[in-house]
This record gives sequence, structure tokens and C-alpha cells, in this order.
Amino acid sequence: MLPLSAHSSQLGCDPYNRAMEFSEVVRKRRSIRSFAPEIPPSDVVDRVIDTARRAPSAGFSQGLDFLVLDDPHAVATFWRLTNDPNHDVRRPAGEAPVVVLVFSDPKRYLARYSAEDKLEFQLDDLDRWPVRFWDVDGGMAAMQLQLAAVDAGLDTWFFGIGYGEDAIRSEFSIPDDRLMVGLIALGYRADDEQPTGSGTTRKRRPLEDQLHRNTW
Repeated sequence: MLPLSAHSSQLGCDPYNRAMEFSEVVRKRRSIRSFAPEIPPSDVVDRVIDTARRAPSAGFSQGLDFLVLDDPHAVATFWRLTNDPNHDVRRPAGEAPVVVLVFSDPKRYLARYSAEDKLEFQLDDLDRWPVRFWDVDGGMAAMQLQLAAVDAGLDTWFFGIGYGEDAIRSEFSIPDDRLMVGLIALGYRADDEQPTGSGTTRKRRPLEDQLHRNTW
């Protein structure tokens, strides 16, 4: 099997045709902070998004939206607007050529649970929700997107932004009522990319420390 870091041009075929075991996909996924400049084919990105949107949603509300930035100018604008000039925050060594912004739409959840078959749950008011499932569903979709990307021979980095959200919303005409769940950098890892981050310095908790069966 070709390594996942191989670019689509090196694969010589649609990477979606490569069969990969689910356990391998999970183990291969990690945060990549140095990307090659090559832009993934738009049809591959679309299929990754199509997989992501099939993640579970409460009441099948389907209250998620995905903004894909894959035009070089749009991507460059995104990185520029989110670069806080007052803080020395470490940026990716090679900025990803595609950025996917995941948004939730609480109104769709409210509308769904205002329907007759859901009124018994008394969730027709957003303040009554003990768990904000629009955020939960957004997180599941973001994870599903990352796994689909790995299966397609791509690499990802899930992150958030602490600067520039208002500017991004204005620049890309994002509706005010959509909540930003997270962002996913998408592309091919750079040839000289090296693992970084907490996952390289901290040990994973043993299974027996996290698994509780029948009682705590």
C-alpha cells in the first residue's frame, strides 16, 4: 500500500479507490501542521464533505453547514485575517491549501423539535436543551470529516481561532446566526513534516484507566 503522505499525482488514481481498514484510518489520523502547496482535487474534497454531513444529528435536524475555502486568494485571506499581530502564536510551517469551516445552525434544531413528533421532549426552546446538540453534532461531523480525509489519502488539522472571526464572517458573508464549531485544515502533508504537538510529548492513557464496565 502506498503511504498516506503520497500526493494524488503520485498515486496515479483516485485515492478514494484505495481500500483501507477502519482501524488503520483511525490510527493514521493525526494533526498535521506542515502542508504541501498542492491543492486536493475538488471532487475528492466534496466527497469528504459528503461523508462528514452523514454524521448523526439530533432528530435528523441536519443543522450543519460547511464553508470550503480552496481558492488560493480566499485561503491566503483567511490566514491573513486570523493572524493576530499582537500575539506570537506559532503558525503552521506550511499553511494548508484548503480550509473547511464547520458551522451549526441552532434554529434547525429548534424547528425540528417544535414539530409534533418531538414536542414531548419539550425542547422547542433553545434554553431548555441540557446539552447543545448542535455543537455535539458539529464535533462528530468534524471527526468524520477528518477520518474520511485520511481514507482519501489527505491529512488534516482541526483547530480553532482566537482572532479574526468577525473579519472572516464579513469577508466570506457568513450568516450571523451560524455558530462556528471548528475549522479543519486539509491537504497533503509536506515531505519534511515532522510530528509535533502534545501527542508527541504526552503518553496516551491506558485503556484500563478510561474504560469502566457496568460500574465506575
